[in-house]
Amino acid sequence: MHKPTILIVDDEKYTLDLLKKVLEKRELNLFFAVNGEEALDLFKKEPVDIILLDQKMPGISGLDVLKFVKSLDPNVVVVIMTGYGTIGEAVEAMKFGAFHYMTKPFNDLDEIDVVVNKALRERALLDEVSYLRKKVNEAFSYEGMIGKSEVMKKILDLVEKIAPTDSNVLLQGESGTGKELLARIIHQMSSRADRKFITVNCGAIPVTLQESILFGYQKGAFTGAIKTTKGYFEEAEGGTLFLDEITETSTDFQASFLRIIQEREFSRLGDTTAIKANFRLISATNKDLRKEMSDGTFREDLYYRINVVPITIPPLRERREDIALLANHFLNEFNKKMGRRVGPFTYESISVIEGAEWVGNVRELRNIVESIVSMKDEGTITLADLPEYLIKIEGTGGDEDTFFLQPYRKAKETFETRYLKGLLARTGGNVAKAAKESGIKRQNFYDKLKKLGIGIK
Repeated sequence: MHKPTILIVDDEKYTLDLLKKVLEKRELNLFFAVNGEEALDLFKKEPVDIILLDQKMPGISGLDVLKFVKSLDPNVVVVIMTGYGTIGEAVEAMKFGAFHYMTKPFNDLDEIDVVVNKALRERALLDEVSYLRKKVNEAFSYEGMIGKSEVMKKILDLVEKIAPTDSNVLLQGESGTGKELLARIIHQMSSRADRKFITVNCGAIPVTLQESILFGYQKGAFTGAIKTTKGYFEEAEGGTLFLDEITETSTDFQASFLRIIQEREFSRLGDTTAIKANFRLISATNKDLRKEMSDGTFREDLYYRINVVPITIPPLRERREDIALLANHFLNEFNKKMGRRVGPFTYESISVIEGAEWVGNVRELRNIVESIVSMKDEGTITLADLPEYLIKIEGTGGDEDTFFLQPYRKAKETFETRYLKGLLARTGGNVAKAAKESGIKRQNFYDKLKKLGIGIK
């Protein structure tokens, strides 16, 4: 287990001895330096997590030490130690990356423990963010289709195999799971990548206009057809045609479309000239196609034609190990777009995000992260930054409360209880698996269960 390393830098022996006495009882590696030069030499040799740094020292100043160590390791957490008369300078140092400051002399020794605990949590959080960013790069990722879960790995492995072929693909999954994005990836990995990718939302086209818009029409084919117009089938020539919400088509259109798939040719409305249908077909739906066939709203023979390669994208709540990766990916994306420095997520906020239901799936998560970044210029993302509905909890009387209506300690306890119970329920009471999913060490997980009075079945 990693034992945190703290470097204490001060030119006063009394301060060094005092801090040693307060901190040596804890599981920490402690190093000491009496000036800036010695501190920098130690920093270059040892992996330091936290620095307690005197602001006023002879030679290299605390501010110069701060700037230097931050340039080498942005994750090092620096706490400035300053006299009462120079608090303004300590605040100025925070603009250069200092995390906190303590005033000397230390009248309350408990404050040292409090500040060190905060610094340790900050370092752990920064390390977690770095780890997640590394995992984002290591995870399967195609243009934002990110996932380290086994189900996503299998999907992307399948995509690599079938993309070079011309086989028809049927994508199924709830709204917002990324069906269009996956269709684009298939197109980009195919031999048709240099040709058009045509997206058609069948649900947005009135049933009476579906054939004219997809097949195209000759001038005079019907009232209002004042010129010959290409349909989407022609526009997709040589490329890929993505028919989203294919269940929203009429049965008449489905019969005509079936003939196109079988014969690989079609004619514009009002014309008899055959046009070759040279496109790769990818269809998508968020409905149960077997139920649609049973209800008579979708043709069974068409189903088997479009369902050559079926791919089902699971909802986000069924691949929770991908949620933190996605949230951090979107955070990086929108920070770059908007020129912001928002983040990282606190442990509490990312825990809420990982535990949310995400009815709108990846699209909902992306929109929330975009909203947070647009409303903040910089700073850590806390519970207060999340939409209220994400952190709502059920009251005992059926009313809904939020964390903001409770004292902090009670809100934290309520959240932890609900979060841990949810994890245990999802893992079937498997504590080892629940601890692994939460990122909490198993013994600490047991301790939390005991503290909160959560029994294990």
